[in-house]
Amino acid sequence: MKLKQKQTILPPETSQTDFEQELIQYKNRISNILESFTDAFFEVDRNWIVTYWNKEAERLLNTIKSDIISRNFWEVLHDKIPLRFHTEYHRSVAQQIAIRFEEYFPENNIWVEVATFPSGNGLSVYIKDISASKEARRVLELERRKYNDLFNLSPVPQWVYDLNGLRFLDVNQAAIDHYGYSKEEFLEMTIRDIRPAEDVAAFDEMLCTSIIAGIFNKSSVRHQKKNGEIIDVCVEGNSICFESADARLVMVIDRTKELKADRELKESLRRFDIVSRATSDAIWDWDMHNKVVIWNKGIKGIFGHPIEIYTEQWFKDQIHPDDLFRVHSSFRLMIKNREPRLSLEYRFKCADGSYRYVLDRAFIVFNDRSMPIRMIGSLQDITERVRHIKAIESQNEKLKEISWIQSHKVRSPLTKILGLVALISEKNMDYAGLDEMVPLLKLSAEELDRVLIEIVQKAQKNWYL
Repeated sequence: MKLKQKQTILPPETSQTDFEQELIQYKNRISNILESFTDAFFEVDRNWIVTYWNKEAERLLNTIKSDIISRNFWEVLHDKIPLRFHTEYHRSVAQQIAIRFEEYFPENNIWVEVATFPSGNGLSVYIKDISASKEARRVLELERRKYNDLFNLSPVPQWVYDLNGLRFLDVNQAAIDHYGYSKEEFLEMTIRDIRPAEDVAAFDEMLCTSIIAGIFNKSSVRHQKKNGEIIDVCVEGNSICFESADARLVMVIDRTKELKADRELKESLRRFDIVSRATSDAIWDWDMHNKVVIWNKGIKGIFGHPIEIYTEQWFKDQIHPDDLFRVHSSFRLMIKNREPRLSLEYRFKCADGSYRYVLDRAFIVFNDRSMPIRMIGSLQDITERVRHIKAIESQNEKLKEISWIQSHKVRSPLTKILGLVALISEKNMDYAGLDEMVPLLKLSAEELDRVLIEIVQKAQKNWYL
């Protein structure tokens, strides 16, 4: 026996009411969702009559809902909407395709991203303010260009390599020019390939101990160019993310010439040390290009200056101010006349501020263009000799003074005495005349005695000097 299911039939008016209520609730939920959008949203029917307009659309398009609902979209906003919007909206409806585009919206001075979705009933449009992200992309692009400029236009060789496979990912033009490989050749190589064969093992060990992701490091190593030339370089590296790969950005400074010059400088100092053992002179080597003067140990032994490398300005500052113009003029004249050798005397300052007399004997080296590039000389301390000569000159002056006294002051009283003696010797001289002559003779003798005492005193003084 089959049981019949009991059916409950609602009155038609009740069913219709519930349906309308559900539809209202559904529309309210849809409206709440659309109003909660952070994007502007509106809908138009096939005749471009606006059927929905949310609050963000009011703000973004500067049009309140009551002014546009149930009205033609283009009639209300004909002077606000750029041509690109008109073209893309109509294309979306005509071709029944979704379209997404970015455009500048001058009404609010903003950039927007627009997405259109056609339906049989019309068109739905989402508009999003992307000014902030557009600015961020613009800044990012500027930074990218700045990086490219700093990387590609840098005069210093730079490259990026993969931390995992050590393969070159990018190289700048300076690296291409300096190492001799083309960019294509570089990108087929690893950073091991630019090491001399005998350095690879040490390089692998350094990779394990020193090259750590996220850590900046700096090291001095050797590289090998395409032509086989080995160079000494300073490598500075930092971790970056390059095209989604863990990588290192490397800057390379070629120190080959610098280190060579340093070795030559040390060799020059070594030669100076050897020479200094055979001479007590202060030997100097003036590099006119680099404006430095290298000294041997005599600069300390004679003058007390502790350092062996000084600037050319320091050299000039040690010359006595009263001698500087003469010395400088002699050097300039030597260079101008291409004279290979020079010898002159002047005063040179010691570390304690005193001055010593020196004999400077120098010669100059010219390059193939007759330009002076180097001057080498030796300072011989002649202070004692100069003092001795000055003492002799001073003594000669005293002797000249004594000679003048002898020839002038002594002669006067002596002449008087001789004259008086001659008168006394006359036979016809009476006693009265003698009484008159004796006092005069006494005065002349006393004058002569004073002169002789003065001569003796000056001679003694000159002797002790």
